[in-house]
Amino acid sequence: MLPKAAFALCAGERERKAPVEGPNLRSLPRTLFSCPLELRVGDQTLRREQAHGNLSTHGLYLCAEQLPAGTPVHVHFTANPPADMDGVVRFRDADGIGIEFTSVSEADRRSLDDLIAEFAENEFPSA
Repeated sequence: MLPKAAFALCAGERERKAPVEGPNLRSLPRTLFSCPLELRVGDQTLRREQAHGNLSTHGLYLCAEQLPAGTPVHVHFTANPPADMDGVVRFRDADGIGIEFTSVSEADRRSLDDLIAEFAENEFPSA
């Protein structure tokens, strides 16, 4: 059984209000997100009304603790549009976990692209 602290808010996330600064050197850029999310680990479902982290088409960094690297997970974004992905925890640090998506249907890939576009649009203020 996973402890309730597994989805504790990252220490720095409460204070983070500005977008990530500096050039993005990733081949697939990430965007900050804050939305409802469910994370299924085995037969346990962890729900967050406002999950925080960053997201790309290949994975996400999620403010969560106590999920070891190698843990298989199912991610469900309950935002509009919803999206479901299978993944695996690739790393863990003091503030959260990095999840690589391992299985995404074509329909969920389109929903994920729409979510990323929506989050990116809201990440930087318009000039």
